[in-house]
Amino acid sequence: MLHITGWAICMSLPLLFVRGQYWYNHVLAVVLSVVLSVAIEVTCHRWRLSEQALHSKALKAAAELSFLKSQLQPHFLFNTLNNIYSLAMSQHEYTAASILKLSNMMRYATTDTGHDYVLLQREIECIHDYIDLQQLRLTSRTKVRFSVSGNPGIKCIAPMLLLPFLENAFERGVSNQEASDIVVHLQATDKCIRFYCSNRHFPVTMDEGPGAVDIRHARERLQQLYPHRHQLQIRDDNGVHVVKLSLDI
Repeated sequence: MLHITGWAICMSLPLLFVRGQYWYNHVLAVVLSVVLSVAIEVTCHRWRLSEQALHSKALKAAAELSFLKSQLQPHFLFNTLNNIYSLAMSQHEYTAASILKLSNMMRYATTDTGHDYVLLQREIECIHDYIDLQQLRLTSRTKVRFSVSGNPGIKCIAPMLLLPFLENAFERGVSNQEASDIVVHLQATDKCIRFYCSNRHFPVTMDEGPGAVDIRHARERLQQLYPHRHQLQIRDDNGVHVVKLSLDI
């Protein structure tokens, strides 16, 4: 009887081993499934958070660009329309050309800025128009020099990125009593875009004018659109305000 029982136990050991191995594999499969499900859920959650963060940044950038455009239009548009009105009243030959330049600028500010990037040549044309329209109100005491070197080609830039620096130059660098120079230079190379602007820094009655506000927004846009791909230096040297901007493209 003892012999039979021992024999039965010996015969059942492989079966127990098989059953034990089956349950072990089953439990292992369940554990792996749970771990895999948790890993997938965590990954998806992180991806959703990343997408939400990118979406929030995009909305913020769009809102700031819209704010920037609304800030540019009121004072600049008002002054320019007054200047064009004066030209029209005197039947000046530059009246039609000035209206066309203003139209081009407004089209650029309201239509082309719907894109994240535009051709650098469009930004250059806008700068030309802006300077020409600003010169309608300037006296012979203020000299403006704008030059471009290199080949803009098909290079692109964020729209209206450079205009805030120009606006600040005309806001704080023009005097009706003293001579002043505004120097603007843009260089386009194969790997970068360099922008330079200098002007005398005359005191203003306001602590922070529209130009200063636009400069702050320009800094934020650079951080969002050109992270780790730009260098911006703004300094005052003996009454001369200097802006140097380099963009890696």
